[in-house]
Amino acid sequence: MQETPAISVPRRARNGEAVLARAALLRLVAIGFGYPVPGGAAGVRVALAQLDGARARGAVEAPLDAAIEAVKRAWLEADDDGLRREYVRLFHGNGPVSLRETAYGDGCRPAGRPVELADLSGFCLAFGLEPSGANPEMLDHVSVEAEFLSLMLLKDVYAQTGHRQSQRRIAREAARRFIEDHLGRWAPALRLRLAEEQAAAPYQGLGVLLADLVAAECRRLGAKPRPVRGPAPADDMQSECFVCPLAGPPAQPGSPDGTNHPQSVR
Repeated sequence: MQETPAISVPRRARNGEAVLARAALLRLVAIGFGYPVPGGAAGVRVALAQLDGARARGAVEAPLDAAIEAVKRAWLEADDDGLRREYVRLFHGNGPVSLRETAYGDGCRPAGRPVELADLSGFCLAFGLEPSGANPEMLDHVSVEAEFLSLMLLKDVYAQTGHRQSQRRIAREAARRFIEDHLGRWAPALRLRLAEEQAAAPYQGLGVLLADLVAAECRRLGAKPRPVRGPAPADDMQSECFVCPLAGPPAQPGSPDGTNHPQSVR
């Protein structure tokens, strides 16, 4: 019996699928770190299931695949009420873990929070993303930053597919700079804080996955962020009043409209 020849997948296509998978995972991280709305846990489980095909085709490298599997197990057992309780314990008010970039820095951010927020706003405006009037100071939330990097990865792949090399260079350079100046600096510290505070498995898993995603993009793009080591000494970032997104305008990136999208850019 004649064997069916194996289908050869071009390297460019495989690489493109790997980047698309990482973009989808960053989007998943953004959703997972938003305020837990009704049905939110089920939404994360659906997003994870949609990656099964890419994982089966080998589009996800081994370290990331292990992190995905841990997140999948944790979120299969999660429920919305338990997630809300843990979210409030960890992130609400003066909770022990901040989801805001400018709460981290241990003296390594001499420019200060206003300059950091202005720089984040510049990244958004450069790609036609208008900072939300409802939450203008939420640009440094992990959900917003993960969503922005996800968008840059999508732009990279789509430009490559359309043979638009100049647009691809712009997207790759923006992603590299964003990692070096922002998300890559504090993602490892967030992962550590979640572990130190013994966060529930769904949130610890997201922290590990985010740090691994950033590390993968550092390797791909040659990004070399200078990581901060922990929370800033005078952390007033968590002193703001917490308002549940279900009760009024969201004080955390969440989902008052049920989409669970970050609200700081539109």
